Amino acid sequence: MADRLDYYFRQKVTEAELDLAFELLEKADRNLAADIGVYGIISGAEPTPHSPVPDLTIDLTAPGRAYDNLGQRIFFGTGQTVDCAVDFAGIPTEVPSAGQERWLGIFIKFDRLLSDPRTDGNSQQVFFRRDETFEIVVRQAPPGPIGSAAKVALQPDELLICDVRRGNGQTQILAPDIDTARRQAFIFAQGDAVQIISGTWTTLHPAVDTVQSSFDEVDAELTDHFTGVARRHGASAIDIPAHGFVSATDVEGAIHELVDDLSSTASGTPGAQKVGADAVAGTPNALPAGTVDGQLSQILAWLNAHVGAAAGAHNASAIAAVAHSYIAGTSVQAQLQEIVTDLGSQAAGTAGASRVGADAVAGSPNALAAGTIDAQLATLLSTINDHLNDASGAHAASAVSVADSGGNLTATNVETALAEVLDAFEDDHFRGNEGNAGQHRTIRQPNLGGTKALLWDAIGIGGAAGRLRVYADTTSIWFTLNASWDGSQWVRDSTSWFSGGFRFSRSDVEFLHEDSFAAAFTTWTSTWTLPMSSTNNSAFELSGTVREVGRVGMEWSNSDNATRTLAGGGAVTFRSRFPATPSSITFAVSNASSGFSGSPSTFTPDRDGFGFFSYQSISGFGTAWWFGTYTAIA
Repeated sequence: MADRLDYYFRQKVTEAELDLAFELLEKADRNLAADIGVYGIISGAEPTPHSPVPDLTIDLTAPGRAYDNLGQRIFFGTGQTVDCAVDFAGIPTEVPSAGQERWLGIFIKFDRLLSDPRTDGNSQQVFFRRDETFEIVVRQAPPGPIGSAAKVALQPDELLICDVRRGNGQTQILAPDIDTARRQAFIFAQGDAVQIISGTWTTLHPAVDTVQSSFDEVDAELTDHFTGVARRHGASAIDIPAHGFVSATDVEGAIHELVDDLSSTASGTPGAQKVGADAVAGTPNALPAGTVDGQLSQILAWLNAHVGAAAGAHNASAIAAVAHSYIAGTSVQAQLQEIVTDLGSQAAGTAGASRVGADAVAGSPNALAAGTIDAQLATLLSTINDHLNDASGAHAASAVSVADSGGNLTATNVETALAEVLDAFEDDHFRGNEGNAGQHRTIRQPNLGGTKALLWDAIGIGGAAGRLRVYADTTSIWFTLNASWDGSQWVRDSTSWFSGGFRFSRSDVEFLHEDSFAAAFTTWTSTWTLPMSSTNNSAFELSGTVREVGRVGMEWSNSDNATRTLAGGGAVTFRSRFPATPSSITFAVSNASSGFSGSPSTFTPDRDGFGFFSYQSISGFGTAWWFGTYTAIA
């Protein structure tokens, strides 16, 4: 609102007083623009080299719109050509020395255009019209070495359109010479000054609830994803085309299918059938190119034919062998018989086990030294006896096996099973050595069923009226106070208090209120719905009883010197959409001119507003007005 002047009856209004009234209104408009941060070049005034032939001027596109720091509107409706050969004082802008350059600042500022000269009562000439206009100002900075010349400082009452670079001997200004990096373009609000609501977000958790912080969080999440630090896709989320014998269309499925197929032992479809094999030369047999399964079958067939056919088999007695160690026989047959006899011996000191060597076997806390099987068996027997007779030799947890429980554990020993249980607990809880020990990280819930699933029930600091519940159904999330869902209706915790709620979905947002004090209800008394996915989505749509009070006014001025009947009127848009056309619209006067007759009348009311009008008889050059309030009820 503007500061006001109250002219009084029989006042001799001076020129200065009349001018002051207009100045106060103009100041209010500018204060509004300055207060909400409307500042800078909104559109137009885009600099380009002069067309069609570049010279030492630049062209600015039209229309150009801007607001300066004082909220003064700057506008030009046709394209402008700016001469950069001289500055605003007429001083040439050329660069006198080679190896140097100079920056020009092209500014636009608010101005007034004086016109319609008239002679006042003192025989002085005054300009009756003082229209808003603009002025383009060219300022030049001192020359400096190429690459380090200073730019023109920004001006408090002017807006920078662009910077223009001039060089020694330059005769044309081209696109690379025009720099818009410092252009004072329109900014309605800084990103860190615009608030957002992140309470229901799942992935993003900005440090503060502002647009800038949210963009920073989005950038951090994307950076983690692109660099692979975090937010990596699961293998099941990466698509691949089916190929060969692998029919899966994601990486995880393809790997699992590949492993299963290669490890298959099923008759007719073994894993070896999936592995190719090159041809193998040999005499008397050779293998053609094929699969491992096919080549193994071929080799087995040759081996069986060799071993199974008496004609092709070697007699062990016909195969010579050199005597060795304690074996004295000189043929394979004799040595095999001697080995069987010696290995089967149970004679003390020459038992068969004493003939078989064994490598050292590492272990903890016990180990076996290299020797014979007979010696190692003796060591094992001694160790087992010591273990069974001494509690200190009990098994470590990792050495105690566990049977398949039929549940989710895959471990086969106690130590691994305990680790699996702890891992499962730690997925959604903080560990004992962390802050918030034992508390939940993420609460995951399965399908809870029903018409509305209860997700959260909080008593807060006590009292039925303040009991908060959160429900979810197939389309919406419901937040309720003093109301619970029993499957078919809402039930009050206390009939002494109102019930309230809030519902949001993918298509609308709705505030809920119930004031009948009924123990149970299915319909909320009043609702305020914002239909986000609807064609009309700029205002809340109301249900229930609605009563709105607003401002309305009209004014007439008779420009004739005789009494005339003048019509005046206007329209009112309700703050929200009524559930139906108002049943009652009444007016109450706040201020009216002397002699104003009657009260405004309404026409064509509907859910969104109404029109109003009045006919008044006004004397020559007279003025009439009516200002007041309306009350609409539906």
